[in-house]
Amino acid sequence: MGTDKLSLEVGTMPLLRRVHDVLAVRCREVLVVGGEGTRQQGVRRIAGERPGGQGPLAGLEAGLAAARNPLVFVAAGDMPFLTETLVGYLLARLERGDFSAVVPRYRGRTHPLCAAYTRELLPWVGSALDGGVRSVRVFLKGLDGVEYVGEELRRFGDPDHFLMNVNTPDDLRRARDEAAR
Repeated sequence: MGTDKLSLEVGTMPLLRRVHDVLAVRCREVLVVGGEGTRQQGVRRIAGERPGGQGPLAGLEAGLAAARNPLVFVAAGDMPFLTETLVGYLLARLERGDFSAVVPRYRGRTHPLCAAYTRELLPWVGSALDGGVRSVRVFLKGLDGVEYVGEELRRFGDPDHFLMNVNTPDDLRRARDEAAR
């Protein structure tokens, strides 16, 4: 996008604040991994510990290592329509089940950056990174104890809406249009 995405406004609010406000309802702490961009009150910034931009899996490792709670919700900072009920549902499924992760899967696409994880995964994440894995999706494929949720996502609204990421200028226009409705 050529700029700090988290500072971009959707519905008169920066993306980071939109995600923070949703997470703060269900999570005792909100961490942002990487970057020195947009600031948000109530957010603790964590620098990724691995050099060289090793991707989202390295961000997951840094977040799990810094988290103070045994259950962690991971959300991309560019999800303008993430809902508190979805966050609560995925965390509750993780807490009640015998899983290491609860991850949405919608229309054949896995959403690992909108998912609940246990901190106990930290050593496996580190081993995967040491072995050259950079993708959270690839990491999850090799992991036992992942629950994928799909059709039940509809109870929280339109999954295309609340799982949306802002990755392109067209995505940003679409998100702003949807927020204005």
